[in-house]
Amino acid sequence: MTSEELQNIVLQAIELGQTGKTKACNKELRKIYATLKTNPLILWESSHISHLGKSLLLILHLDLIDDEEKSIGLVLLAYLFLTKGIRNEEQISETDLDEIFRIRKDRILLLRSFDDFFVDSLQEIYYANDKAPNREAYNDQRKAVLSRVPYMQFSDIYEIEQDYPNLRDDEFLLDTANYIELDDEINSENIREAKLLHDVLFKTSLQKLKEGKIIY
Repeated sequence: MTSEELQNIVLQAIELGQTGKTKACNKELRKIYATLKTNPLILWESSHISHLGKSLLLILHLDLIDDEEKSIGLVLLAYLFLTKGIRNEEQISETDLDEIFRIRKDRILLLRSFDDFFVDSLQEIYYANDKAPNREAYNDQRKAVLSRVPYMQFSDIYEIEQDYPNLRDDEFLLDTANYIELDDEINSENIREAKLLHDVLFKTSLQKLKEGKIIY
């Protein structure tokens, strides 16, 4: 399959999913998954890379992959593709506010829906040189890194607020912001840490993908 053909299938799958045509959507999503199995970076330099990430969100939410390890891999792929889309938009002199709003919202949705799927990768980042000596310490590490995921969500909410102070009255985003702020007092240091964590997670996950270390 060519990149142009895949782009069309991705857009079609998203449209079918949004209009509730699940059976037809699933058919297209399986084509996308099969293509990514052979060439995960086929749309890496495409302006449609974030849409590819959204299509993986659909695969995950529709439970098309009944394997936890592969689902974790797909979550990382979706994260990579959405983050690449955000980076592309940030590099444009005149950012499309509607587009970057859409991508950031999708990334928040991914992080909120599958927060525990990020634990292994975050633990590798935070404790690269501090291997847990026992099960209790190992579980404490995992609990600690899981607590950082809401900050990663909130850093995107913060960026959206710079353009849309009321988050465009989006119920999901408002609910997410309120949920996080009820549990934690977010400050500028938390947001800086989250942005750094986004950068490191993106770079390390991309390297793992290139080395064939992400199973999906």
